[in-house]
Amino acid sequence: MQDKFLEMYDHYFDDVYRFVLFKTGNRWDTDDLVSEIFRKSFEKFNTVTHPNIKPWLMTIARNTVIDFYRKRKEIPYGQDPEVVGYSRTRALLDETELRHDCLKQSILTLSPDEQEIINMKYIAGLKYKEISSIMSKTEQWLKTKSHRIKQKMEALITICMEG
Repeated sequence: MQDKFLEMYDHYFDDVYRFVLFKTGNRWDTDDLVSEIFRKSFEKFNTVTHPNIKPWLMTIARNTVIDFYRKRKEIPYGQDPEVVGYSRTRALLDETELRHDCLKQSILTLSPDEQEIINMKYIAGLKYKEISSIMSKTEQWLKTKSHRIKQKMEALITICMEG
């Protein structure tokens, strides 16, 4: 079991780390949360019967981040703890030197839900089927939503590039 867990850890660590970092915008919190995620996954690893571990692991990551924001009680009543971390993403993106300023601006104009989909699809590298199971949405809804997000970003980038 330990060898299989270490193999899973090595294979998915970067995906989990990027996913959490994008949600928190803070490397210190990300380090703590990723440690917590892999601790939780280790405790339940021998009970996993799902053939694809990544959606299971990303669900743990997503729920751990939600719990993190709920415990901190920094969230005003009525605001969704699942998407509150994206407000901190601006600081992370400002710290990071990005060559593609227009891409950065288009991502920051997306709603938190749209950023969540972009994060899971392109940062964490999840498949549509995996994301749909995590978000409890149909795969077709997710594909349609992703297509609309890409069109929205394309229009925003075009406007930005034209000045």
